[in-house]
Amino acid sequence: MKIQHTSSFLFVVLLTSCMVGPDYERPEVEVSDSWHTDLAYKNLKSDPLGDTGWTEIFQDEQLQMAVEEALKHNKSLLIAIENIEQARAANVVSRSRLFPTVDLELHNERENESGLTNVAPNKADEFFLGAAVGWELDLWGRNRRANNAAYARYLAAEYGAQAVRISLVADVSRAYFELQGVESRLGINNDTLDAREQAVGIANKRHKGGLTSKLEVIQSEVELASAKASIPGVEQRKLVVENQLSFLLGKPPQHIVLNRQLEDQYLPTKVTAGLPANLLNRRPDTMKAEQKLIAASESVGYAHGRLYPRFNLTGSLGYETQEFGDLLDSDGRFWIIELDVIMPLFNSGARRAELSAAESRFNQARLNYEQTVLNSLREVSDALNAFYKSGESLKAQLELETATAAYLHLAQIRYRNGVLAYLDVLDARRGLFTAQIAVSNARQAQLFALVDLYKALGGGWDQQTLNN
Repeated sequence: MKIQHTSSFLFVVLLTSCMVGPDYERPEVEVSDSWHTDLAYKNLKSDPLGDTGWTEIFQDEQLQMAVEEALKHNKSLLIAIENIEQARAANVVSRSRLFPTVDLELHNERENESGLTNVAPNKADEFFLGAAVGWELDLWGRNRRANNAAYARYLAAEYGAQAVRISLVADVSRAYFELQGVESRLGINNDTLDAREQAVGIANKRHKGGLTSKLEVIQSEVELASAKASIPGVEQRKLVVENQLSFLLGKPPQHIVLNRQLEDQYLPTKVTAGLPANLLNRRPDTMKAEQKLIAASESVGYAHGRLYPRFNLTGSLGYETQEFGDLLDSDGRFWIIELDVIMPLFNSGARRAELSAAESRFNQARLNYEQTVLNSLREVSDALNAFYKSGESLKAQLELETATAAYLHLAQIRYRNGVLAYLDVLDARRGLFTAQIAVSNARQAQLFALVDLYKALGGGWDQQTLNN
């Protein structure tokens, strides 16, 4: 009869249990209907860049191999994956508190009775074998709130790892493109150095033949020295970028031989970014920030629940006897059920302060989420404009390179015909060198802008890549 009454009580408790504290609602963040740009891309009817697989965007096979290598061995990504495992285990621990605990208990006690309190004192044995059960009745939803918070933190770790994955793809691509850019500029510098060495030789011959003055020889030597002085800095930068790329791949510093040149890289002529509102569920960093906000919201409910009484149900079921040989005798069956109610009465305001602290952490998480969303919108707008403007800049720089090459060719002809001074030829050569370097920088800048836009749009992942 006692067990039936207890079961009825538990059934009523579970039916009437509630969850105190606020339920989560996504904050409203102002998001415009279109991106802050005056570009003509709005009329394009193509899939958003972020929905395209990264291998379709970065088609260089050597780059693809480098990215795959980084996804396997990069230490930051491996740490993020371990964070997932830690959060998953913490979620299991938190979830276990929603269910009873059952322990197998074997107990032996020997007592030597006191002669002062017993008429016939003797030694008494007691043996117990059975199961010990404990269960906190989650009447106010405190443990459920804690479990919801733990699960949100687990999802935050998942999204955090995907954010690291996206950043890694972007960082490897940028380093690879920069290495190509550095090699391009190093090649331009070396070609310029060869041309100026030839110019010094020609100037010396013309001077010895009495066709020019010593001034032209000195001018050509100055240009040669200038070309030599510019090379060490470019070589140093190449070493730095090689080390950076090796680090991203999870390898020690090493020399990297590239198979393709900067101008061979694929560049889409037009890209679209989709709707700004879709970015909330497209970028893992915004989703991570929201999961942290959910965890903070559930933590407020947990702190609220600590203001209410706790109901702990404990019990034991087994065999109890004074003789070990009778341990499993049916007459020795034993059970006990206890219900403890613990009501907080006085704690110097500690639990109210815990609730206030949890509410403050929630407000911080909300502001962080709002800031993350605004930052994601800013990054897409910046990168979208940068991609198109860098394309315009590259087109202009190519036109300038063509014009300066034609100017140098004409200046050399007119110099040989005695129409122009040698100084005009030197100016034309410097102009062509500057234009060639600018073209290389513009190509690299547009590739960088493509990488930044793809990253800002949350490209390179989807929900199916979680746990992969």
